[in-house]
Amino acid sequence: MYLSVQGAALRLGVSPHTIRRWTASGFLPCTRTAGGHRRIKREDIDELAHLIGGRNHLAARLACEREQDSLIEAVVLLGDDPDPSALFPDLARHVAGLLDAHRCVISASDPRTGRLETRAVWDLSGGGSTATTAADLARRPLLRAALDERRVMVVNASDPRGEPAEVALLRRDGDRSIVLVPVVRDGRAVGLLEVLDHKRERRLGRHELRLAQAAAAQAAVALRGAAARDTLRRHDEEVLVLRRAVERITEGQAELAGQASAPAVLRAAAALATRALGGLTCVASRGTESAGAADAGAAALHQAAAGAAHVLVASAPSPGGKLTLTLTLGRPPGPGEAELLTLVAAIAASALEI
Repeated sequence: MYLSVQGAALRLGVSPHTIRRWTASGFLPCTRTAGGHRRIKREDIDELAHLIGGRNHLAARLACEREQDSLIEAVVLLGDDPDPSALFPDLARHVAGLLDAHRCVISASDPRTGRLETRAVWDLSGGGSTATTAADLARRPLLRAALDERRVMVVNASDPRGEPAEVALLRRDGDRSIVLVPVVRDGRAVGLLEVLDHKRERRLGRHELRLAQAAAAQAAVALRGAAARDTLRRHDEEVLVLRRAVERITEGQAELAGQASAPAVLRAAAALATRALGGLTCVASRGTESAGAADAGAAALHQAAAGAAHVLVASAPSPGGKLTLTLTLGRPPGPGEAELLTLVAAIAASALEI
């Protein structure tokens, strides 16, 4: 014989929400009907009732807290993953389970762009996944407020005083409520947990609030680890770019020194700078003389993407006046690239002395 959530709650002397949370975590086994409703075996309820002392509310609450502690411990263990970014879908699943919700989104805040970058999404119907979407905080004022004020906020679809943009999104997507939990590190909000319920409106109790904040603390650890890993990866990529640039400059030095005229040296210097540093165009000039070079393929791609151009300028003294290289990049210049452009200018200036 199977009982509904309400029947199980009545038998055990706890709230229906506690039954949902126990079944979501696996603490109390259940099956689901074709319509998605929980059904719990009577013998499982009787066994649990015996363990917690029938209608003893204190014992039931202690059992619930033990189950919550085990879930928090599981979230902590996720922090041992060697790749912190890989744990975000699992963490989103744990948060949804803790709060008995249908969907959880974990995002990282970028204060430079004023956007939230989604790291993972977990949904009851679709499972977990990583994502690369971003939310503009200027268009989501409640998300901005949750981050700025560093406090948990709840919006229900039927709340006439709810933030209009969030209420509109809830109604559009068929959700009943959203819980916003800021992820705080070193006194600063670095991300956000968005927990959505498709079926019921929410009022967070004290224990649920503590659970949400504990999950946010684990998300803060994960975001810190992911940020450190991203920094190391970015540094490795920058070192690789510089190493390749130095190799290209070394290979092109002899060709540059072997040019027979000043115009040829300028052309070769512009071409070397463009090739070595991955530029779109480069102009080499000295006095009234100038020569240019371009990477036609890169320039066409950059123009098609309508991206912003960045300019690096380097110079070196040479006979007949200062030699200047003006390099246009389709990206922000990386560390050390200005110095390498100066090196190319110095090599070109030396070639003009021969």
